[in-house]
Amino acid sequence: MKPIVLTAEQRRQIERRRKETLDRRVYQRLTAVLTVAEGKSRGEVAHLLGIGLTQLGEWLRVYRNHGLAALCSLHYQGDPGKLSGRQVDQLKEKVSTGCFRNSAQIRQWLQDTFGVSYTPSGVKDLLRRVGVSYHKVTGFLWKADPVKQVEFVRKHERQKAQARRAGATTRRYYVDACHPLWGLDLVFSCWLLVGQRFLVGMGSGRKRLNILGAYCPDDQEYLDLRLTRDNINGEQFVNLLRLLRERHPEVKKFILYLDNAA
Repeated sequence: MKPIVLTAEQRRQIERRRKETLDRRVYQRLTAVLTVAEGKSRGEVAHLLGIGLTQLGEWLRVYRNHGLAALCSLHYQGDPGKLSGRQVDQLKEKVSTGCFRNSAQIRQWLQDTFGVSYTPSGVKDLLRRVGVSYHKVTGFLWKADPVKQVEFVRKHERQKAQARRAGATTRRYYVDACHPLWGLDLVFSCWLLVGQRFLVGMGSGRKRLNILGAYCPDDQEYLDLRLTRDNINGEQFVNLLRLLRERHPEVKKFILYLDNAA
C-alpha cells in the first residue's frame, strides 16, 4: 500500500477545504487523507471514521491519482423523487406567489396537479430539498414607491452630513402623525422560496387619539402634540413648529422629513 505524503501547501489546502465544507461525506474523505498522512494506520483511520478498509483505500486512491477536486466530487445524485424537473419548477413558481399557508395545501395541490401523493413528512422533506421554507411575509405600505425611497435615502445621507458640519445651528426631525394601526392581522406565515420576501399590502386606520410627533435621529430627542378631540391638520402642524422653535431658539435651520399627507 502506497503511503500518502503531503507537502505543507497540500495540507493547508485540504484543511481549508475541510473547514469550508458543509457535507459530512466530503469532511470524512478529507479527514481520512490528513490522518493517514500523519502516520496513523489504515485500520485506525477506518475505525475512527466508521468505514471499511476498502472504502478508505478507494478514497486514498482517488486522491493519489486524481487530486483534491476529484476526492471532493460526489457522483451519487440520490433518488430522483416523484416529480420531474419541470414539475419541481412549476411547484416553485406556484410557491413564490405566497398562496400556500400550510404544507397540507401543497400536498393537495401536488395531488390535484400532478396526481402525486406525499405523506405530511414527505412533502416537507420535498420542500426543503427544492429550496422552499416556511416564514412570515413582509408587510409594506401599499403606496410606497421603491425608486423614490432609494432617492430619499441618498438625499437623507447628504443632509445628515451637512447637519453634522453645521453643528447646533441645524437640527433634523422625522415628523409624522401616529394613529392606532389596523391591518397587522394581514401579516401571516406561508411557504416561500428560500431567501424570498413576499410583500403584503397593509391598510391604515384612524382612532380617536391623534399624535403628531417629531423625532431627531441625531440625539434621539422626541416631542409631540397629543390630541383627543382635534384632527391632525395644517393648524396643528404649525403648532408643532412653534414647539420646535420654543425648544431650540438657537437653531437657524430645521430639516423636517415628512410623508405625503396633505
